Amino acid sequence: MARQQVNINNNSISRTVTSDYKKAICEYIWNGFDAKASIVELRYEANDLGYILSMSITDNGDGIDRSTLDETFGCYQDSVKKRSFQWSSQVKGNQGRGRYSFNCFAEKAEWNTVYKKDENLLNHKLYIKKGDNHHFYDGEDSDLKIVHDTNTGTVVSFYDVTISADLLKSSDFIDYLCKEYAVFLELNKAFEKKILINGVSLDYSSIIAETENKEFRVDVAGKTQTFNATFIRWNNKMKENYSIYFLDEEQIEKYETTTSLNRKDTEFHHSVYVISPYFNDFEYNEHESDLFGTHKTLKDKFFVELCSDIKKYLVEKEKLFVKNVGAQKLITRFEEKGIINKNAQGIDKIILPELKDTIAQIYAVEPRVFINIKDEQAKILVGLLSVIIKTGNQEDLFSILESIVKLTDDERHDLAEVLKHAELNYITKVIKELEDRCQKVSALKTAIYNPNYGVNEVDDLQKMVPNMFWLFGEEYNIVTEAEPDFEQALNSYIKEIQKNTKGRSKSSRNKEKIDHPDKNKEMDIFAFRQSFEHSRIENIVIELKHPNVKLGEIELSQVKTYMNVITEQPQFNAPNMIWSFYLIGNEFDKSNYINNEIQSNKTWGKQNLVHHVTKTNGVVYDIYVKPWSMIFNDFELRYKYLFDKLNIKRNGLIASNAESKEDLKTIIVK
Repeated sequence: MARQQVNINNNSISRTVTSDYKKAICEYIWNGFDAKASIVELRYEANDLGYILSMSITDNGDGIDRSTLDETFGCYQDSVKKRSFQWSSQVKGNQGRGRYSFNCFAEKAEWNTVYKKDENLLNHKLYIKKGDNHHFYDGEDSDLKIVHDTNTGTVVSFYDVTISADLLKSSDFIDYLCKEYAVFLELNKAFEKKILINGVSLDYSSIIAETENKEFRVDVAGKTQTFNATFIRWNNKMKENYSIYFLDEEQIEKYETTTSLNRKDTEFHHSVYVISPYFNDFEYNEHESDLFGTHKTLKDKFFVELCSDIKKYLVEKEKLFVKNVGAQKLITRFEEKGIINKNAQGIDKIILPELKDTIAQIYAVEPRVFINIKDEQAKILVGLLSVIIKTGNQEDLFSILESIVKLTDDERHDLAEVLKHAELNYITKVIKELEDRCQKVSALKTAIYNPNYGVNEVDDLQKMVPNMFWLFGEEYNIVTEAEPDFEQALNSYIKEIQKNTKGRSKSSRNKEKIDHPDKNKEMDIFAFRQSFEHSRIENIVIELKHPNVKLGEIELSQVKTYMNVITEQPQFNAPNMIWSFYLIGNEFDKSNYINNEIQSNKTWGKQNLVHHVTKTNGVVYDIYVKPWSMIFNDFELRYKYLFDKLNIKRNGLIASNAESKEDLKTIIVK
């Protein structure tokens, strides 16, 4: 074979061709389709170890005309296709270097091609070697063969292949092909263009998320044109831009234009295919109208109106997608990162649906607000949204949003409607929740302060208080109640921690044992809450005393015993833990012991703290003694703003008319 020179050196070619085998193989497949092939097939054989014994890409296109080799194989980064290239999506390989792509996965590529010349079918071969890219090897004129009983086409064979068969079988490779060719294959369905891999057709249906057929009717000056469109939403970002393809009645592409949604990172991956006889005599002319009326151009009123209608349709489709699909992905991501607290309790739990819906609505109206937003910025924005839903101060939100993106009047109006709806829903639910809490507090006050109901510690208070644990804070998970011993509490605690911690093993395990003389002591209520943001676990132990029992040294020593048992158990003493113990009753005894302990611990700056320990590993233990009057007063102060803002009528929420302690329990436990 004759050795022919390429107008560049070997190193320059090696540096500029792709190093990705997937992209390299696609170059050869595109070359087949560019040669007007309807079928391009990748074939390979491998041994049991996955080593590729043979590999080729075959097409039934027009073949390679030997007389054009100087313009194709003889010129690097130049191409006949490149010089004839206009706007058509049909021609892809126009860079003039795709034939060298084998460099990343083989040592040699050989082309065996059949093309038509003067009514004859001619066959010739040529090859390129990896270490000699600046030459190609072509046969002499005498090597040309006239062949019969065959068709035009090209077989590109690759030698000394360095990739494994596993890579060609992998979902990564198949997914890449789907994203590379699905738009093109869908465009050419009428011509049955396909890609085969060892005889099996590439199936790209799995990346189609949605298909919709729609008829567009365009009226201009009393005349009507009908256009049949197919909208496809893809699951993944495709290689192609988001485009509208215009085809004549034989489904030959006449023009392509990008949609107005290419720059929005909303994952609204789409293509539109429009078929109509209108395009039979359509000509691409960017600057001129057809003065003689023989052809239709881009300036034609029907075409201009059609494009406008399609783009309006796509904007509405995108809004629907962003709200129903894209926004849900955003909310899921925010929940996983702790930006939205999906485990919110109490008042914050009430706002959660409205908060999520508001985020979804804002994302639908103006997705740029959340695109590329950093986690810390997202936390601030979501927190402000929560406050704005509660207070109704919309202008604050608009000021914040307009520091991120410029809002149009329509967008401001749409967002105002979203917030108005969210605020009304929130107010309704908050009023109901606050009324429920007020009634429960009234019932608990009656149970504690009115001795006529005969309320006791174990049978009554220990059953009522766990249903009102928001008195001590939101989001607590109650581990045990009704006086379990420490071993029971420890095993329940570990089980709950595993259940509430993402990624923790839920497998069966041996029960933990406690070796301590006071291990059989019984706590009234034991609960915990986790802060995933700070990787912290806050534990709380509550000791409730009968309303007639006055709190003093004996009662406090009981709680200190609980603390001593816990401090000596390693399972309870991770560095990220905080322990708070509460002794709660009606009043202190006359010994002044509790008041003296409170005074001694004032330096810690914590209300009613009587004992504080910080271990060397950072675990904090605090003991508080509080009368019920202080607990109820904290409740009033915490919700005073909402009581006043929402004008909640509390007169009808008093439970003092309950006939028995069972009635009080019913109010609290409901």
